Amino acid sequence: MGMVKMTHMNVYGPGRDPQQTLELLARLSIFDADDAGALGIATTGQKEDEYGPLLNQTVGVLKDIGADNVPGEYDGVPYDLEEARVFVNGFVQEVARRSQEKTQINAKLATYEQAKTQLYHLTGLQTSMDDIFSCRYLKVRFGRLPKDSYVKLPYYEGHSFTFREYDFDGEYYWGMYFVAEQSAEEVDRIFASLYFERIWVPDFVHGTPQDALAQILSEESEMNRRKAELENLAAVAQKDEVVKLQKIAAWLNYESQIAQMYRHVVLLDNSYYISGFVPDESTGRLREAIAKELPDVRVCADEELGTETELDENLKPPTKLKNNWLTRPFELFVTMYGLPNYGDIDPTGLVAVTYAVLFGIMFGDVGQGLLLGLIGYFFMYKKKQMQLGLVLARCSLFSVLFGFLYGSVFGFENLLDPMYHALGFAEKPLEVLHPESINMILITSIVAGIFIIVCALGTGIISNFKRGIIAKTLFSVNGVAGLVFYLALVCLLLPMLGVEASFIGSMPYIILLIVVPFLCMYFCEPICLALEGKNPGKPGEIIINGFFEMFDALLSFASNTMSFLRVGGFVLAHAGMMSVVFTLAAMTTQPVIYWLIVIVGNLFVMALEGLFVGIQVLRLEFYEIFSRFFDAEGRPFTPLHVRSGKELMES
Repeated sequence: MGMVKMTHMNVYGPGRDPQQTLELLARLSIFDADDAGALGIATTGQKEDEYGPLLNQTVGVLKDIGADNVPGEYDGVPYDLEEARVFVNGFVQEVARRSQEKTQINAKLATYEQAKTQLYHLTGLQTSMDDIFSCRYLKVRFGRLPKDSYVKLPYYEGHSFTFREYDFDGEYYWGMYFVAEQSAEEVDRIFASLYFERIWVPDFVHGTPQDALAQILSEESEMNRRKAELENLAAVAQKDEVVKLQKIAAWLNYESQIAQMYRHVVLLDNSYYISGFVPDESTGRLREAIAKELPDVRVCADEELGTETELDENLKPPTKLKNNWLTRPFELFVTMYGLPNYGDIDPTGLVAVTYAVLFGIMFGDVGQGLLLGLIGYFFMYKKKQMQLGLVLARCSLFSVLFGFLYGSVFGFENLLDPMYHALGFAEKPLEVLHPESINMILITSIVAGIFIIVCALGTGIISNFKRGIIAKTLFSVNGVAGLVFYLALVCLLLPMLGVEASFIGSMPYIILLIVVPFLCMYFCEPICLALEGKNPGKPGEIIINGFFEMFDALLSFASNTMSFLRVGGFVLAHAGMMSVVFTLAAMTTQPVIYWLIVIVGNLFVMALEGLFVGIQVLRLEFYEIFSRFFDAEGRPFTPLHVRSGKELMES
């Protein structure tokens, strides 16, 4: 358990074209290149990505024609960029032309749909629309009139108009009115007051409404046929053309990512330079590959240059965690919180132990633990490729272990009694819901929490010491002073548990183990500043800042410790929920219903408690443990690598 050791390597090549070198480094996937801009050198090899836009077009065309548009692995066959652009643009233009024609057809179909709605209500009219619109001295208005307004028409008999209805849909009378040209304006106002809704008959309507409707239906059918042809974009490209488009997409994806890697290149007079971090175990592989494929390129580590390279903050080594198969799945939680700095302590081992044990304590059941492990491994990991499944598989082992301690198998509390009797026990080791057990469970939870917090503080002390932060290691809240202060306060509670020690609570005890560490923590910041040769600040500011920091420290010590009560709380909650399930099951006399309630209840408790316990243990890890020592300021190891479209989608 720990981190992969990194070596800072330098690659020098002749000329000013590092394409082959970048391709080799990307293929090896072991070289985390420095950003040339971070080196403070103005002349970088940054290159415009002329492949990206064409890649987007190619992917878009493949998507439009219904083909697989995720760029696959590049097969090593290059293309001429201009020829590829012409080839792809031919399909882009054809897809665009079809889309434009389809838009025009949709617009015309919408017009036809509106015209059909109007004409359906005018089929009672036997006169040609052309004859009606050819009248010289009459104006014609088509539309619909609300039925409440229709009955008011007799009141306007004195005005020169005639209304003819041809359809009634229950709410509106559909028809038209004729009016003399000189009276049109007045009559239009009358019908507007009657809420007449005018309909504009399209210019393409000719003949009687029946004839026009038949013509529209015929043209609409032809347009829908043409629209279906246009929507069949698979016909745009033949099978071999689709394959070529996919290969071009893979090539463009490859070249686009290589072009983006040029920002890692520094251009010298007549050479180029690339630096970066390589896992110590892979430096030999890098040297061999370059010597074999690029004999003109030189590679060396910093120490081979004869000078110590001083790396600034932008070039700090990346972090690559290295853990065994047992604890590796718990890297999921570590990376979720952040990565430790290179050279710091890898918390994965601590997380693996504390998370699995706490989960098992809170979710202790032999049957449910086994089932949870099977679901985690076979369904979540094997089928869904979820790393969380491996975490659950490991946690389930402790669920089973503590299930034997609690004597619970799918909530059956007496199923394991014969085994206990065979082992010489009068009863199971722990009756969770027994009144005497409840206090013991809660107290044990607090004790376990104290132990875990002490381990976290100890880890933080070791980490700070390794980083050379001696003052912080000795005087900070999460340093030696904080650890001594916390343990001293905890020991003051021992007499309440029946542990007597004359030294505990004495004046030397208070002064040496509480007051002195308290003052060290109170004045930690000014002490650190003074040791660094900096101004510690004004006395008033020191006192005020120290007060608030110590208030926060005392509060965090108390809250962090009490947070572990939830461990015991969930032990009791799990037993209580299963007790409710069996109480409900016992209320029926039907065996089928009894077992149905037991099975459904077990599944419900497993799902609900499994989710809650997982979240609560993760909360304990992040807030009560990690906050004591984990800075999470590291950067991940990201080697040069050309990712396929599938990898890009998953990242």
